[in-house]
Amino acid sequence: MPLLELTTASFEETVTGHDIVLVDFWAEWCGPCRQFAPVYEKAAVEHDDIVFGKVDTEAEKELAAMAQITSIPTLMAFREGILVFSQPGALPPAQLQGVIEAVRGLDMADVHRQVAQQNDHPDELDLDTFAAEHAAGGFVLDVREADEYAGGRVPGAVHIPMGELPTRVAELPAGQRVLVICQSGGRSRAMVDFLQGEGVDAVNVSDGTAGWASRGWPLDR
Repeated sequence: MPLLELTTASFEETVTGHDIVLVDFWAEWCGPCRQFAPVYEKAAVEHDDIVFGKVDTEAEKELAAMAQITSIPTLMAFREGILVFSQPGALPPAQLQGVIEAVRGLDMADVHRQVAQQNDHPDELDLDTFAAEHAAGGFVLDVREADEYAGGRVPGAVHIPMGELPTRVAELPAGQRVLVICQSGGRSRAMVDFLQGEGVDAVNVSDGTAGWASRGWPLDR
């Protein structure tokens, strides 16, 4: 399978839309990245049931920041949309093969149970709770890209793309809870963590705009 060049716009859809996704965070100037590249490319040819993606950290600085990349290359593995492995460094072929086998062998029912326990905290809103707060006049912040927002958003959602949010925090209403939404909950989760660090009362809409639309609820365009 050919390698996919992932961007901020395509990353979430890719990792949530396939069973197993590996992502190599790299840069052209990085020697270990160039060392790892042929190993990674060979594995992509040998495992055509797995999506192998690459993120150029120089071209996609926002995505690298969202993924909290501090060293390259860094390899991440996702299974059913869940991050199950993350490690910096140029892996040799045998170690990369071991990662792939380990990810394939995961008991995903158990992984989902663990994630549910970790996410069972008050700054995650399910769709029904979000809908109630939205109906009561809650402030909804959509952090997706402009084309996604134009394609359909929760009625009344205010648009600030995630890449612009750090410089536009002052535009958020003071003293009001901010309901942060993206497409399926990944990017908005990262932005909630950021906003909470800035002292903003922010919560994540865990099922995102896709979940809202799947209920047949109306979208503004």
